Amino acid sequence: MSNMNMGTPRFFVDYVNYQVSRGKAIDTNFDVVSGGNLIDNFETGSESELFDMRPLNLNSWDTSSATSDHVLISIDLGVTGLKTGFISILNHNLDTANGKFRIAGSNTEAHIQAEDMTSATATPACTEIVNGTVGATTNIITPGADGSTIIRFSETSVRYWGIQFEGNPSFSATNLSVGCILIGEYYDMPHSADLSVKRSIIFDNDIQESIGGQKYSNMATHGRSTSATSKSPFITTTSNQQVFGGRQMYDMKFSYLASADVMPNEYHTYQPTDDSFVGDVWNKTNGSHIPFILSLDNSSEGSDAESEHIFARFNQNTLDMTQVAPNYWDVGVSIIEEF
Repeated sequence: MSNMNMGTPRFFVDYVNYQVSRGKAIDTNFDVVSGGNLIDNFETGSESELFDMRPLNLNSWDTSSATSDHVLISIDLGVTGLKTGFISILNHNLDTANGKFRIAGSNTEAHIQAEDMTSATATPACTEIVNGTVGATTNIITPGADGSTIIRFSETSVRYWGIQFEGNPSFSATNLSVGCILIGEYYDMPHSADLSVKRSIIFDNDIQESIGGQKYSNMATHGRSTSATSKSPFITTTSNQQVFGGRQMYDMKFSYLASADVMPNEYHTYQPTDDSFVGDVWNKTNGSHIPFILSLDNSSEGSDAESEHIFARFNQNTLDMTQVAPNYWDVGVSIIEEF
């Protein structure tokens, strides 16, 4: 959608950080797999940093010395009922490293911890949302540029998922690097927000004034940043002079949401098959605790879709819901961009 106009928002919410916030350990559950043709030693970073929601904190592997080997990430979601529908790789250099990635799932962990995951029972047909060309083998994705990638697929309920980074057909002389990985379920709002959506662009400037009245500004950061080797999410340029600065913030209200779209059917235990804003978004982000990816319009996919996505978090700790008719509620949210 041109000019970043707001349509029907879509939330991409990460399962890994949600589960870690509930006490699950990174080690043995979210791992880089070792093996004969698999690279598991980090040049920079670590397993926990792969999922730390800090995209500019790069993780890298020595793929330039073993150009035909792979980096295989194993993800254990813990239960078989969780519906998984997207994977995002933020701040990667897969184009420069001449790489691609494949995804697969199974209810048997060994299936997704073996090279190429050939025994996996779920090899989803993927759809490009941002920067991820889907090949003839529909679970193999080749980004057309360094930066960030989002792909989606039909919701699939298996416990184990694997993401294998591999050469295209072999890696280049530049080592593979990845900022962070998100995997989870995306949630589309039932309808667009009310017409009174407020968009702000905020610069975090510290203004001080001298005794004589002269003002001085300290700008700790201009916002998103970019270089030839590292990019904030959804930046396509390598020049900081071509980056739009400031934090985007959206305040929006959704009127007349049905009860079933707001709250889960039962509140005594989480039910993965239930779809609701509280269950799939507000609960999994712990309010403002965990960042997510916001799509300004759920129809924004493919070419130039970067402009319609921001890496963000809720700018509120309380979700207010106002009943306006029997079984219908008004809900307001504030969302601010995360650097």
